[in-house]
Amino acid sequence: MNTSHASVALCAFATLAVGANAAMLDVTATNYQVVDGSRRYSVLDVYVDCNGAFDKLVNFYGTTASTSVVSTSLNSVSNAGSASFATNSVNFAQAANSGWLPSSSAASSAWDSFVTIGARGQGDASPNIDGDPMFMNASTAGTGVVTGGSNSSSAYVGAGWFTRNPTGNHVFAGTYADKRIMLGRFSVDVTDLDASDVLTLRFKGNVTMKVNGLSAGAGTTSQPSFDKTFTYGFVPAPGAAALLGLAGLVVRRRR
Repeated sequence: MNTSHASVALCAFATLAVGANAAMLDVTATNYQVVDGSRRYSVLDVYVDCNGAFDKLVNFYGTTASTSVVSTSLNSVSNAGSASFATNSVNFAQAANSGWLPSSSAASSAWDSFVTIGARGQGDASPNIDGDPMFMNASTAGTGVVTGGSNSSSAYVGAGWFTRNPTGNHVFAGTYADKRIMLGRFSVDVTDLDASDVLTLRFKGNVTMKVNGLSAGAGTTSQPSFDKTFTYGFVPAPGAAALLGLAGLVVRRRR
């Protein structure tokens, strides 16, 4: 299995509303490619970027006023946040018997999609993360979409997740040298996509944080909202015509 990383997040457009919260710098994503056998995956790891060592994140969620959406869009055709299957045929890639909650059994698949708060590996995150009541398929294996739900008043809210261990090191920005708190890995199989295809991830919602603290547990509670779109980068597999052209070029060079 090969992995190649891109150090710059690819963003199509972004809207971020953080109010007076100076500790949350942005919501960004790192895009990289994973090759596993004959399949190729484009992966986006999504983060909350912070500037304080004790900035702390405990959950991601949606509300009736600011619903959460985690979905793909292929050539401007998007999945609905409430969809139980990919209406644009682009599922998030998940390993066999793997759902959205971290699973150490899927940690060997670097392309497997999962949600998290802070921890960057499934083995590290698996005891700590759970879906909120609006995350309808958090524990369902192989769904390929993030499905949100409605509250008791039948108002759509969207999916969310939280850490079961809000005092663990994984929730603090200072645990990581880059002060980024990871929110999830969202991978797509791009083996059969064409060079002209445009594939994006919409990541919209809210987080609850402690910011501007000078020690663990200190700081001010902040609940910023955001609406971000990230672009998946990928190199399409060469078509038959391209392979024939390359073969012809090699023959001519040998002559």
